Amino acid sequence: NVSRDRPLRLRHAVAVSLGLPLGAGVFALPHGVENLGGPATPLAYVVGTLGICSVAAAYAVYLSSPLARRDGLVYAAVSRTWSSRLLGTLVAWATVGAYVAVLAALVAALGRSLAGVLPLSATAAALLALGIVVAVHALGPAAAGRLQGAVAGALVALLVGMVAGALLAVAPENFSPLFPTPALRERPLAALSAATVATLFGFAGFDAGAAASAVTRDPRRTAPRAVLAGVLLAGAVATVAAAVTLGVIPWPRLVFAAAPFADAAGSGLGVASRIFLVPGTLLATVGATLATAWLPTRTLRGLDEVVPGANRETRPGLPDPALAMTGLLAGAVVALDLVGPALYLSLVGIFVGYGVVAASVAVLPLLRPALYCRCRLRPPAPALAIVGVVGVAVAGVVLARVVVLDPATSLAFTRWNHVHAAVDEAALVRDPLSTVVPAFVVWELVGVAVVAVAADYRADRGVELPPLAAAYEEAE
Repeated sequence: NVSRDRPLRLRHAVAVSLGLPLGAGVFALPHGVENLGGPATPLAYVVGTLGICSVAAAYAVYLSSPLARRDGLVYAAVSRTWSSRLLGTLVAWATVGAYVAVLAALVAALGRSLAGVLPLSATAAALLALGIVVAVHALGPAAAGRLQGAVAGALVALLVGMVAGALLAVAPENFSPLFPTPALRERPLAALSAATVATLFGFAGFDAGAAASAVTRDPRRTAPRAVLAGVLLAGAVATVAAAVTLGVIPWPRLVFAAAPFADAAGSGLGVASRIFLVPGTLLATVGATLATAWLPTRTLRGLDEVVPGANRETRPGLPDPALAMTGLLAGAVVALDLVGPALYLSLVGIFVGYGVVAASVAVLPLLRPALYCRCRLRPPAPALAIVGVVGVAVAGVVLARVVVLDPATSLAFTRWNHVHAAVDEAALVRDPLSTVVPAFVVWELVGVAVVAVAADYRADRGVELPPLAAAYEEAE
């Protein structure tokens, strides 16, 4: 029964965590970051990985508690820590909007590719791709997890082969000096800090592994490992890819490379970079799309105590209400050609969730000692506070950049930056204060309306909310 209800193993959960951080943008590494850090860019990826590990550790602590057996970790963690279902719902609602936007953008990119080989418009092909993704998830977590594992395995094998090929052409002198320009030499720490902040964008979506915890075997043991392993593996891939790319292509010439990592691998093996780009981009985009679908679906299921029926089960092959809502929202964004405006929600929604979860874990021992004591991963309270504060700082610096940069610039640092090809670039090049902040506020107001309507529904039906502590005080 356990294997049927929770069919995902560690390898599946890690593959889900890697879906977005190993998106097609990995072939363009270290695009954008190298302008800030110069040849020392690989160091920025190392520091960025350690920084995002603080957020991943916050998720891992909650995943080691009984909350791991529930859908919607963000809602559960925030609502239980701060004793506020409204706060938990609004933070979770932000992540739903963010990942629906990312899902719509990814299927739009797939649709653009499919339209080149099928007699369909780009929009129709995108809706077809979305339908296939929804159908795969409707078959159940086992089917989605196995496919995710196969795609991730093939992609990682390709990336390892590319690294091996690029190593054949590495020239160590490309790293001397590490800071070749006067601006970099005068302020090396500032340059490395700016580059590090840019690397943080590439980890957006690592929490997909946390979203799948409720269907993971022994979730309190497996899910924390999967999330931490996903971040470390994604960081290792990015660091190595940046290092070999800079070792093959001299830093001043990287600006002329459309896909630096692929170009470096092709140079080392004496083949055209498109040999890696064509299959690799397809694998990475499919993997990112499959992983993204977990996030809004499982987050919506986790809101079942606020929105009754959100976690209702259906027979295999038929989308449950949360999956259907995810598909309908993403489909509406694609059909109405709103992918560009929807992406205003993506990074702000994702990193608001990261920041609030990190803040929650920092005060967990103080506010909810009973839940803290139920965590298998239980660092001392002072250490946990430090982890949480660092996580808040990591999320905060990213959000600060998101607010001051136009969406096109901030999205370019992610590993799903290739979705720009399916979006009108002009829609993303605007004053971010006229796009990101209002879009987030409007989406959160929609969330408040959903909470109000759901409260009226519960009152009419006489549905009483269970005590908040019931989620973690039940017997094992």
